[in-house]
Amino acid sequence: MLFSRASQALKFHLTPWITGRGFFAIAAVAAVLALLARFVLAPVYRDLTGFLPFDLQVPLSRFMIGVELGAFDGASAISAYVIFAAVHFAFGIAVAALFTLLWAWLFSLTSSRVFAFLKRGGILMVPWYVVIVDLLGKVGFYRLLGGLTWPAYALTIELCAPLHRFKFALADIRNYVTIAFVLIVVVDIVRRRNAREDRPDFTS
Repeated sequence: MLFSRASQALKFHLTPWITGRGFFAIAAVAAVLALLARFVLAPVYRDLTGFLPFDLQVPLSRFMIGVELGAFDGASAISAYVIFAAVHFAFGIAVAALFTLLWAWLFSLTSSRVFAFLKRGGILMVPWYVVIVDLLGKVGFYRLLGGLTWPAYALTIELCAPLHRFKFALADIRNYVTIAFVLIVVVDIVRRRNAREDRPDFTS
């Protein structure tokens, strides 16, 4: 029930953006933020540490996090990471909004019972799960860079590595679900068009 209400609230607030201009505006914001994070802020962090930010590393294991943290002074890179993380998180929000708009638009194109069921189940929240998990990971990375004592240090590493993997797994699910939604809409449109063409014309 909670997820369904949250999904309905998202749809209500984002519905005015379901236009060509709305898609273009959010896509443009996402592109600018992605370029800024990847090609401007990430190199600054890399110059200080010798590594890309943890958020951009795939794969990223517990061992890799520990080795990298031992190779540089986290305190010297924390300011660069905070700026990168803020922009990268804003990029994630823009991407989630873009997928939510796309899904809501696809749902409006067909009366599929599958879509009606999914909307009641809060499916529009799925893109935002990626954002939530990403935020949890960023908080963990920030705490590691700021310096933690044992056992908080080991526990945070144990949490950050699987959160990082889970974020990308959720993103993959989001992408595959989007492809499935597009296929459902295309099949439904073709089916309805064929049904109209096969309908007998009594006017002639």
